[in-house]
Amino acid sequence: VSPATVLATGAGTPPVVVSLKAEIEYLEKRGLLPKLDRSASIAGPDANGNGVRDDIEAYILTLPLTPAQQRAALQKAKALQMTLTVELTDKVALQKVGDALMASTKCAAESYPDSASYFSGKFESMTANTRARARRYAEYNAARGGSSTSWPDGDTCEK
Repeated sequence: VSPATVLATGAGTPPVVVSLKAEIEYLEKRGLLPKLDRSASIAGPDANGNGVRDDIEAYILTLPLTPAQQRAALQKAKALQMTLTVELTDKVALQKVGDALMASTKCAAESYPDSASYFSGKFESMTANTRARARRYAEYNAARGGSSTSWPDGDTCEK
C-alpha cells in the first residue's frame, strides 16, 4: 500500500484518492516542486562534470540568487554530492569531504546568511531523494562518526 492523499472535490462529489507518486508528479509538472532524478544511480546524472547533479543544478539556477550566492549554492550541492560517492573506508577521503562540507557551509553562511540553513537542508534532502541515496548518505554519516571538522579560516567560497 502506498501513501495517498485524499483530495476534496466539492459538495456531493466523492473525494479522489491520489498516490503520493502522482501528487509529486503533479506538483513537479506545475513547477511547485523541482523535478528530481530518481534513477537507480547513486550519483545521478552530471552531464557537465562539475560535481553537481544536473537536476539540483537546474533547480539552483532557477533561484533568485546573485551570481556569488549561486556559486555558493552550487558549492554546497557539490559537497553534498561528494558524500554519495566517497570511498567509505578511506579516512583521508572522508575528511576531505567533511572539510568541503564545512567550507561550503561557511561560504553559504556568508553569501546568503538569512537562508543558508534553509537551503542547506533543502539541498541535503534533494541529494538524498531516493531510498538508495538516503541509505548511502546515512552510511557516509556513520563512517564520519567520531570525527571532527573545524570551522575554516578565510574565504572558503570557490571561484
